[in-house]
Amino acid sequence: MRLGLFLTTLIGLAGASHISSAADATWAAVGALEDGVSTSCGGGSIPLPEWTSPAYGQVDIKGNTLNFKSTSAIPNHSFSVDLKALQPDGSGKIVGKDNNNREFYLTFDPGNGARPFHMTYRLKACRRVFTPNS
Repeated sequence: MRLGLFLTTLIGLAGASHISSAADATWAAVGALEDGVSTSCGGGSIPLPEWTSPAYGQVDIKGNTLNFKSTSAIPNHSFSVDLKALQPDGSGKIVGKDNNNREFYLTFDPGNGARPFHMTYRLKACRRVFTPNS
């Protein structure tokens, strides 16, 4: 009897490992400069199309990983970050690295699921807001 109960529990746990956590979410999003289009982000005078153009794409959270897959024509908008550093209420600041090994930061307000978050780079004054796009 105990062996049967043990096997039933083991099989149940194995099946539960395929169930997504409550924090998993997917949504369409667009990233744009927080204060609108600026040709002088960081004090420069040359427009930076990677910042002034909207970044359309999809946010996909699975477990502790956030992936943003860009559908924009301008390259280098896609990124992945580990969300383990967020507070239990979903707020906090995450450090990531882009394709050129430059640090960027994502800041989240409390919450979960589809919600806005902010992106900044260490050496740029620009701040991009990624918002759910319905």
